[in-house]
Order: sequence, then structure tokens, then C-alpha cells
Amino acid sequence: MRERKEDNNVLVGLAALIGCIAFILIYGVTVLNPVYDDWLLGQGDLTQHYLGWCFYRRSDWTVPIGLANNLAYPSYTSVIFTDSIPLLAVLFKVLSPFLPETFQYFGWWGILSFALQGYFSAKILQEFLSGKLQILIGSIFFIVSPIVIERMFRHTALGGHWLILIAIYLFIRHKKDYQNWIKTTLCWGGLGALIAAIHLYFLPMCGAFLCGYLLCSILRDKKIHLNRFLPGVSFVGAIGLVTYLLGGFSTRATSSADGLGECSFNLNGFFNEKGYSRFFNALPMYHESQYEGFAYLGFGIFILAAIAVLFMLVETVRKRGRWLQDYFVELLSGSLISIGLILFAASPMVTWNNKLLFILTDSSTLTNYWSIFRATGRVVWPVCYLIYFVVIVCNGKLWSIFFKKSTVASVVTTLVLAGCCFLQIFDISERLAGQREWLEEKSVYKSSLQDEVWDLLAKQENLEHFVWVSNNFENRQILEMAKWAYDNRLTMNIFYFARGISVIEDTQYCLSNPNDTYVFVFTQEEITEYLDCGLNFYKADEYIVGTTFMLDHERYE
Repeated sequence: MRERKEDNNVLVGLAALIGCIAFILIYGVTVLNPVYDDWLLGQGDLTQHYLGWCFYRRSDWTVPIGLANNLAYPSYTSVIFTDSIPLLAVLFKVLSPFLPETFQYFGWWGILSFALQGYFSAKILQEFLSGKLQILIGSIFFIVSPIVIERMFRHTALGGHWLILIAIYLFIRHKKDYQNWIKTTLCWGGLGALIAAIHLYFLPMCGAFLCGYLLCSILRDKKIHLNRFLPGVSFVGAIGLVTYLLGGFSTRATSSADGLGECSFNLNGFFNEKGYSRFFNALPMYHESQYEGFAYLGFGIFILAAIAVLFMLVETVRKRGRWLQDYFVELLSGSLISIGLILFAASPMVTWNNKLLFILTDSSTLTNYWSIFRATGRVVWPVCYLIYFVVIVCNGKLWSIFFKKSTVASVVTTLVLAGCCFLQIFDISERLAGQREWLEEKSVYKSSLQDEVWDLLAKQENLEHFVWVSNNFENRQILEMAKWAYDNRLTMNIFYFARGISVIEDTQYCLSNPNDTYVFVFTQEEITEYLDCGLNFYKADEYIVGTTFMLDHERYE
């Protein structure tokens, strides 16, 4: 038994190593340089994550520990709302005195996520496959899944799909572990803590498997035991506690967002390649923002899915449907989880291609709570991994029926799996090459703020606060401003947050009580509203800058 356990540890370790190798082949090693940050700048959401960490690192320690007052000064906001992977942001803030002035951890988060993707996919496959090579090949499907490639270094925290795999693993281990309520309570609680410390969008994805887990407990016991619900209590409690510690309940940020339904899962999502496939063309969508529901499975998985259907037909004929009874609890719970996740992801506006099929609900109350997870399309990701798991396992089961000799069946299973894995990678290879091409050469960030006025402002020793005087901005604009403010050790009054925070009152107060510590920035379209507020105005690139002090530069009249 001990030898088998050691073998299993080596196997999952190899799968983690494959994940690291895959990451380096796709993204290279340049992103692993912690003092190289140019690749993170001028990149939209990726820049948001990095600058969010930079400002949080420079802020004072508070209780709760995840708050910073230099991104929405003088108000506090949480590192949760910059999607800066709070777990690592807090860790490296603790270590900040020992770190170089420029420090980024996003490349290492990427390679860690790929390693854990391999590790936990192998753990899942170990439960149903005995062939070591089959498990390793099967883990590659999870490691290079299009949905994780699409997220990594775009919404970087959401590249941590291994959290979903942990939930799946705990779910499929139910029969073996559920009576050990202490172990399962700790495991689900630990998962909840990780979700809150990485990204809360994983809550509904992993929470669905927790619900399935609790349902399995009821079905297996055929009655309700209160201690069977402790995993749920620990899961919810850990999420609440960690969210509090990170300041998620201590800011004025709104929990919901506008546009529910626009970022949903289009029902063609499993087949819509959106620029990933060599074999298929992209399908139309109802909303442009439905890219959030990207869930392309891949050509290799399509072939394995056909094999899985053949297996189910053969088993139905051979056992006259009795195999369904053998796995009734798992199949029922898994089916309910999948249906629930797809409905959540596709709703409230259910679409196919560019057609609106129906609206699930128009309840304003329900919509308000649903809008907490506005980009509902993301919630379909666990279904993709369930499909991966099912079709890979069914492939192994089918050939053991056709070939009585176990060695022959094992060889055929491995060859078919390897062939499908090759086709899977070949199908998305152009997109993978594009990722490498993007990061292969060292980029050098150049700010769009090039006017002499910015240099003159940077020399002002009394300057402490940057104030954007407008209710409207483009993310590109505010991120450029934030980089300049950070480089010059200024606070920001507004930032590109994952959830909105009202700063109108604070901004108007600063504008009504200006002094030499403030620099006010206006758009040219709105400057006429503020020309009589007693500031000296200067044109700087596409903006107008206002100060209480004079600059050695032509004034804007």
C-alpha cells in the first residue's frame, strides 16, 4: 500500500512537471523574471492587476489587511477589486522590505497554476484510470485547455482553474471520504479560503460541486445527518472570513455590476472556437461580450466524446441499462451540477448563435443578486472539465470491452488517447504560437504621457495626490495616469476597479479645497465647466492639468 502511494505521488508530480514544461513552451521564461514588468504595462486588465499590486504594496498596513487608501484616496478599497491575486499580494507585501523596488509575481503565478493544473487533473484521473501513461497524457488535455489559455495573462487570477479541479476531485472522492467529516470539513473549508484569496468568481463554480457533494451524502445515507453539512458550513465560513480579512466588506465598492446577460454563455460555446481552431470557423454570437463564455472543447475532445457515446451505447446493450443504476448517485449529482452550471452561465438571456431563445427571468430582485457575478459565461468552465474527465475515462473503459486481454486494451487506450491529444494540441497550435510570439521579445513600455508638463509636475516636491476630475474615463486612460502617479509616488482618487466605487463626493471636496499637494486632470471636453475654480491650467497631451502653483509653461486659457 505504501509503495502504491509513493508511485501515485511520483505520478502526480510528473503531471505537475509537465504543466511547468507546457507553460515554458507556451509563454517562455521571460515572464518569470520578477523585475521585468514592461510586459504587464499597456495591456488593459493585466495592467490593472499589476498596478493594483504596486499601489497595495506601497499602502500602509491596516485592519483588515487587504485595504489600501492610495487608489481611491482618501477612501479605502480592497485589493480584491483590482484582481491582483490577493493571496500573493498579501504574501509579497509582507516580504516587501526584502524585495526589489520593481517586483512582479504574475509570471510565477502562471507557472504555478499550470503545475497545479497538471497535479490535480492527474489526481482526478487516478481515481478511474490505472495506466500511468494514460493518466499523464490525460492530464495534458487539462493543462493546455483552451479555456485556461484564454484566461492566463488576460484575467490572470482567473487562470487558477486548478481550484475547479480541486472541487471536482473532492466531489468524485465523495464515496470514499464523506464519512470522515473532519477531513472533508477541512478540505472544503480550505478550498473556500483559497477561492476568497484568489478570485470570488470561482465561488459559484466550486459551490456547485459542494451542493452536489451534500446531495450525494443525503442520497447515500438515505436520511439527513447534520454533520454531513459541516463541509458546507466550513466552505461558506472560510469564504466570509477571508473576504473580511481582505477588506471585501470594508469599502464602498458595489457588489453588483451592470450588463447582466451580455457576458453570458452562448449555447454554441462548446463548439465556438473564436480563433483557436485549425479545423473549424468561429460561430456568431448574440452579444460581443459573450467571449466571457468561451468554452471551446477542442478537436481531440470531440473525437473522445464520440468514443464516449459509443461506450455508453455498448454498455446499455450489454447490461441493459444496469450500469446506470450502478452509478446512480454520481450520475444524478453530476448531471444536476452540469445542468445548473449551464443554466447559470447561459442566463438570464439564453442564446444560440445570434438568436435570443428566451429570457429566463426579468425579476429585478433576482437580477440584482445575480449581477454580483455579471460575467455569468465564466461559470460554464467546470462543465468543460467534467466533459474532459468523462470522455477520457470512457475511452479507457470502451477498449477494455472490445479487447479481452488487458495489455492489448491498455495499449489501444493509450494510443487512441495519445492520438487525440496530438490532434487537440495541433488544433489550437496557432493560438499557442501566438501566445509565445507576444512574449518572446522583451517589450519596452512607453507611456503616452509625453508632454513636458508631466516632467515639470514630476519635479514638484510637494505633490502628493493625483485627482481625475470626471465621472467618465477609458480604462486605458486611467491606467496610464496610474502608472505615472505610481512612478511619482502620488495617490490616485480613482482606478480601474473590478467593481464600481463612487468617488464623486471626495473629488468635489478636493476640488473645492485645493492646495499644492494636488494635481487635477480634466478632459478637454469638460474643462469649460471648471475654468473658474481658481486653478492654473496647462495642456498636457490630450488632457488639461490644473494646479494651485505655477509651472514654467504656457498656460491654457
